[in-house]
Amino acid sequence: MKRLGNLAAAVLLAAAASILAAAPAWAATTTIHRDNAAGAAYAGKVRATLIAPVSVSTSLGTATCNTGNIDAAIQSDGTALNVSGFSFSNSPGPACPNSAGGQSTVSAVGLPWNGGNVTYGAVSGGRDATLTLTNVRVSSVTTGWFGTITCVYRGSGASDSIVLDGFNADNAARPDPSVDQAQARAVNSGLSKVSGSFLCPGTARYSATFQLLGETVAGSGVYDQKLHITS
Repeated sequence: MKRLGNLAAAVLLAAAASILAAAPAWAATTTIHRDNAAGAAYAGKVRATLIAPVSVSTSLGTATCNTGNIDAAIQSDGTALNVSGFSFSNSPGPACPNSAGGQSTVSAVGLPWNGGNVTYGAVSGGRDATLTLTNVRVSSVTTGWFGTITCVYRGSGASDSIVLDGFNADNAARPDPSVDQAQARAVNSGLSKVSGSFLCPGTARYSATFQLLGETVAGSGVYDQKLHITS
C-alpha cells in the first residue's frame, strides 16, 4: 500500500508539473487611452509629426528633413498599427539637403504598411512602450558628387520592421520635455537595401523624433487628442 501511495503521489506531481509547463507565461497587456492613464480607451487614427529633424544616414552621407508626418490607425489594445501615410520634406525645399552636396527625396513604397503594434513595456528612466512598424519600404532619390541614384530600402527587423521607443507626456525622460504630448523616437534604426543602383549602400540608418496625437472627433482629420499608453 505504501508503494501504491508513493506511486500515486509521483503521478500527481508529474501531472501538476506538466500543467504548469503548458500554462502560458503571464504577459503585460497594452491599453491606449485618451488624455491620461484614467482616460477612456482610444482606437482610431493617429498622426506622428516630426518635432526634431529626421535623418537617414549611409556611407555616402546623411540626408535631413525638417517636416513630416506618419499617418496610421491603431486598436486600443495596441494591435493593428497600420500605416497609411508617410510624407517628409524640407522647409525651404521640398527636397531635403544631404551632406554629399546635393538633395534627397524619400517616399513610401507599398502602402499601407499593415501589422505593426504598440506594446507597453516601461523601462526605468526611459521609454514607456515600443512602437513597431512592419512591412516598411522606402525609396530615395539622391543627388550629390556621385550623380543621381535611386535606392529602395526596407526595415531590417522581422517582417521588414523598425522599432521606435514610445514615451507618455508625463514621462520626464521623453525626448523633448517642452512638448506636452506622447512622443516616439527612433535612433539609428536599421534599413537594408532591397534594390537600386550599385552605388546604393547596403544599409542605412534612420533617426527621428515625433509627437503622437489622435482625433478627438473620429474622421475629422484634426489631430488634437492627447494619447497615453499603459499596461
